[in-house]
Amino acid sequence: MALIQSKVARGKATPPTGYVSGARMTAVFKHTFDAAFTAASDKLELGLLPAGAQLLRAELISGALGAITADVGLMSGEPGSTDPTRTVGDQILNDASVNGTAVSATTAACLAIAPDEGNRGIGVTLSGNVVAGSTKTLTLVIDYTH
Repeated sequence: MALIQSKVARGKATPPTGYVSGARMTAVFKHTFDAAFTAASDKLELGLLPAGAQLLRAELISGALGAITADVGLMSGEPGSTDPTRTVGDQILNDASVNGTAVSATTAACLAIAPDEGNRGIGVTLSGNVVAGSTKTLTLVIDYTH
């Protein structure tokens, strides 16, 4: 079982953080599948919901992944941890088609995720295998208040 992590998850990039209460921020998290993804066991830590942030909007955009679905949600454990036993929820998107399309989460699903005192990883699981390739991508765009 592999836990694949984006640059944000590895601490190589940081999502925007507001310096004033109520500021609306937008973060874009992109992952290119440069290694094969095995649906039966792999998880992708794609992004980060910063401490104190209220999620307002989420959109998942795929490139050349084929006819598969994705679950997108908060991950267990510490963001950036390489512990392969971390889990991925489906609070943001559940069984969303990622066949070269963009799919948005409902506002209700986003608002149901209450702000927390700590940073939280945002993860993705897929229903099918993805062969490595430069056109195989997932991009998550989120809006949140801070």
